[in-house]
Formats: sequence, structure tokens, C-alpha cells
Amino acid sequence: MPFPLPRALLLAAAVLAGCKSDRPPAAAAPPSPAVVTVTATDFKLDLPATIPAGPVTIHLVNHGMEIHQAQLVRLDDGKTVADFEAAMKQNGRQTSWMKFAGGPTAAAPGQDATTTQLLTPGQYVAMCAIPSPDGVSHAMKGMIQPFQVTAGTAAAALPAAGDTVRLVDYAFEQPRPLTAGHHAILVENAGPQPHEIVLLKLPPGKSVEDFATWATTGGRQGPPPAMLGGGLAVIDSGASAVLAADLSPGDYGLICFMPDTKDGKPHFMHGMMSQIKVE
Repeated sequence: MPFPLPRALLLAAAVLAGCKSDRPPAAAAPPSPAVVTVTATDFKLDLPATIPAGPVTIHLVNHGMEIHQAQLVRLDDGKTVADFEAAMKQNGRQTSWMKFAGGPTAAAPGQDATTTQLLTPGQYVAMCAIPSPDGVSHAMKGMIQPFQVTAGTAAAALPAAGDTVRLVDYAFEQPRPLTAGHHAILVENAGPQPHEIVLLKLPPGKSVEDFATWATTGGRQGPPPAMLGGGLAVIDSGASAVLAADLSPGDYGLICFMPDTKDGKPHFMHGMMSQIKVE
């Protein structure tokens, strides 16, 4: 004889309660970062006007004829893009109300670069500070694009990374050698100054010093003595980001071109460049 409906529901609830597992509930997987494509041309950056806060993957695609980057800079409250442009024209260097937030760098013509960084709500600019062979910064040629980071729902955590590179004054520290293949590299700025990391694939007989000389003297005449492998644009002290890198076996260079806060010389002149072997 079937149970009356209310009694049957009570019985089912009791049975389910008695079968309750003692195991803790599985942790929810963290949400994937928002993905934003930035298109670079000579001399413009195209990207959305608004981006959600949290971990954001920036995929830079270079359709220009020169090397480009998408340096992300957060402006303190009350500061505007006009203030930023005026500061760039005046001295071209960071001021206290500019916060370097990373972004992909060193994308050669026809190539791309990808990084993931944590963005907090506020007013930002994406810019390319790389100079043309005539010595004029791309930012001064129009490659400054404002955007707003709005409150998001993503957890404030970077995605997992299999390798780590620490930036210090003035060196790149690696717990273990990088190997061939695709890598998600956690880049930590443990130094007191802002830093960047540029990856260079070195052909036989060339060095990271050769590339530094080519990039900073003589208007970059002739072909570059290394292949650009992307990189992470400048991040402030204490910040971290994840750099995506596809590495083939061979010799590589790591270099930082950030001007020193004390004497204005690029950090590689203080020794912040190194050569590594990928196997």
C-alpha cells in the first residue's frame, strides 16, 4: 500500500539525511581570467573601453611594422589621461600617481605576446613606450589608449604557473632552468624598483649584449641580432603576473630596459641581463 504523499516525502528526507557523506564539499574551480585582445598598429592600440577587475589575460597582436607593447598603467584617483600625456611629454618617466600594472611587451611585427595580471578598478591607460628608430616614443606618436577597469566577479588570484622568475635589482632569479615547450611563468618583482622582462631567442654567435646595443644605439640599423619572444612589461615592486612563453631548444636572453629611478640608465646597464640555455 503506498504511503500518503506528505509521509513519503518525510521518509525520503530521513533516508537522504542518513546517507549524507562525511567528506567536505569539493572546492569550486576558480573562474578563468577574462581575455582581452589588444591590436597594435603603427601607431595605435585598439582595446575595449571597459575591462572587468580581477585576473585579466591580455593578448597583444602586432599588425604594425615596428616592435610594440601594451604597457598597462593605473592612474591614481583624480588623474586623467590628459595628465598622463602631459607627464609623458614633460619627462617621459613614471610619477608617484602612475602604477605600472604589466601587460605584454616585445611583440615583433606579425607576432603576438600574452600575459595575465591582476587589475583593480580604476582609470588606466595602455601605451607603447618603445621608441621608433628616430628615437621618438610610440606613445608620443599616438599609442596611448585609455580604458576603465570596472568591478568584476572573478576571484583576485592569478592562474597557476609551472615556473617562476623573480626580478630583483639587478638580476633575474630562477629556481630551476626553463625547458622547451609551452610555459606559464610566474614573474615576481621582488626588487624595490619597477622592472620588466623581455625574452630573446639568440642565434648562434649572438649575445644579449648584442641586442642591447642594437636596441639602444644607432637607430636600430640592420636586422635585430635576436628574435623577440615576448615578455612582461613593467610591473611595480611587489607585484606579480603570469607570462605565457613558447620556448624551443637553444640560447635565450633575458633583459630589462626600465630606466633606473636613481640615474635614469636602463637596468641592463646595471647588469640586469642574462643568458640562459633551454633544453
